[in-house]
Amino acid sequence: MVTMSRNAQSDQGLPPSATISAMGPKRRTIPLALGLAFVFTPACSRPPASPDSSSSLQRLPFDQQTPASTSSSRSLIPPTMIPEGTFLTVRLSKPLSSVSAHAGDGFEGTIDESIVVDQQTLLPRGAKVSGRVLDAKSADGPRNPGYLRVTLVSVNAGGRTVLIDTSSIFAKATPRPSAAAGPASAPNDVVFTADRRLTFRVAQAIDLQ
Repeated sequence: MVTMSRNAQSDQGLPPSATISAMGPKRRTIPLALGLAFVFTPACSRPPASPDSSSSLQRLPFDQQTPASTSSSRSLIPPTMIPEGTFLTVRLSKPLSSVSAHAGDGFEGTIDESIVVDQQTLLPRGAKVSGRVLDAKSADGPRNPGYLRVTLVSVNAGGRTVLIDTSSIFAKATPRPSAAAGPASAPNDVVFTADRRLTFRVAQAIDLQ
C-alpha cells in the first residue's frame, strides 16, 4: 500500500483528508468493472419494444362487419312488399256512372300492368281488385254536372284477399253554358265505361306475405 504525505497531496491539488491507495489485485477490478459497464450500457439504453400497433387496436362496438352469409341469405328471400308510391293501373270490369252510383257502392276490376319489385312479379296482370265509391252525385241541370270519387280497397294475391290503401280518383263532368245546354234530358254526368283504365297510387306499403 502506498500512502502519500501531506506535502505530496498538496502538490497534487488534493485536500489533506484525501488518500489514494492502490493494491495489485484491485488494479484489475477497475477495467473489469468498466467492461461490465460497457456491456450493460447498450442493453439499458435500448428502448423497450412496443407492442404491434395492429394487434393493440380494439374495434368499437359499432365497428363490425356484416357476415357475408347474412347478405347472401337476404338476397334469397323474395320481396313481398309493394312500396308506397307504386302506381296500380286497373281496368274496370263493369261501367261506373255518377247517375246510378252512390257512396259506399263497390266495383270490380283487374290489374292491367304487372307489378314487379326487384325483378319479382308480385301482382300479375289480370289479378282481381275491388274498389269503393267514396262520393257520387248525379247532374242537376247543365250547370251542376255529376261527379264521382273512387278508390281501391283490396287486391287478390295468390288466392288471398289483401286490404290496400290507395289514393282516390275524382272525376267531374264539365258544366255546359245555357246556350249549349240542348235538351233538358241531355246527360251531363261522369261515365266510366267497361274496360276503362284507372291509375291509383299506393298510399301505404302493401305487404302480400
